[in-house]
Amino acid sequence: MADAGRSRHNRRMSHDREDTLPTAAAWITWGAVTGFALFVIAIRPGEVLPLFWGTAILALLNLGGTLLAGQDSAPKMLRLAALWTQPASALAIGALTNVSFVPIYTIIWIVMATDFYSPRTLWWLLAGLMLGWFAVYVPADGYVNAAIQATLFGTFHLFALLTARSAVEADAARREVESLNRELLATQQLLAEASRQGERTRIARELHDLLGHHLTALSLNLQIAERTSEGQTREKIGECRALARLLLSDVREAVSTLRDDKSLDLEAAIRLLVGRTPQLDVQVDIEDALEIDDVGIAQTLLRCVQEAVTNSLRHAGARECRIRIWQGDGAVHLEVSDDGRVQGEIVEGNGLAGMRERLQALRGTLQLELTGEALRLHARVPLPG
Repeated sequence: MADAGRSRHNRRMSHDREDTLPTAAAWITWGAVTGFALFVIAIRPGEVLPLFWGTAILALLNLGGTLLAGQDSAPKMLRLAALWTQPASALAIGALTNVSFVPIYTIIWIVMATDFYSPRTLWWLLAGLMLGWFAVYVPADGYVNAAIQATLFGTFHLFALLTARSAVEADAARREVESLNRELLATQQLLAEASRQGERTRIARELHDLLGHHLTALSLNLQIAERTSEGQTREKIGECRALARLLLSDVREAVSTLRDDKSLDLEAAIRLLVGRTPQLDVQVDIEDALEIDDVGIAQTLLRCVQEAVTNSLRHAGARECRIRIWQGDGAVHLEVSDDGRVQGEIVEGNGLAGMRERLQALRGTLQLELTGEALRLHARVPLPG
């Protein structure tokens, strides 16, 4: 439990560092652009106070949109609205002030947009943004200078976009590799358990068929020898026969123990699967009395957990996920819930459809329900016999 607590703490610390660095970069960039823009306005001749405060208000709106759009815990629609306040406020500042370096604001925006839109959409957004900056600077600078300025800043935006896309793709690839590695470790754990189970069965069979048979024959021969002997010899043979019976009883007990100890360590496999899941605090609660000796059932539950955690992480935007497994009513029950938000009705994709098919192959069932905006998944798999 202490290790699990430290693991959750380390994940939170890592996630906090990942959030802090981009936020700090946004603050620094915003502060530099806003500070210099206000300075340029302040040293202009004439009455500049309304323009100064108007620019300051728009800059604060831009900063608020930047920070809110970067909050993973906020609703997606609210984050999208905040995202679009960034280019709107930046273009408004550019139109009001005609300061040449204001398009730096939208470099931040195009980087953040990579979290919301596909690559094809991003190219269209970049083209539209450059047309917007061209339109902003045409009245004061003319077509030629406005085109030059939009083109130059367009190259900066393009570089930022390509760099951000590369970082997003690299992060996605890293997470996919980590997920596959956890899946491999969990599967290896189950296979190792199944292999140990098979070895225990083989040893039990060998003990019963060979050693048990020989001890029984020895006991019968000693019984015959005891009846045909006399005196001290008969007494010693009786002691040997008693020892043979005791040894046969111990062998039978050992065989029974080996045959009965068939349960797989599903908890260890699940903890390997969900351990160090990025940006998600996973809590596992498995009943102590749970006993699963069927590899197929264990594998199905493992895959259900994997798909449920993936849905919580990618689709619901959850920060915490709770996994509970218990045994009752002749079946194993799996419940997965999180604190994410599901927009609209539940739409079953390939992952949930595959989960349902796996369960149906074992005569199991899958139930999905919304508690508020959070999704709760309940799977039931009947035990053999």
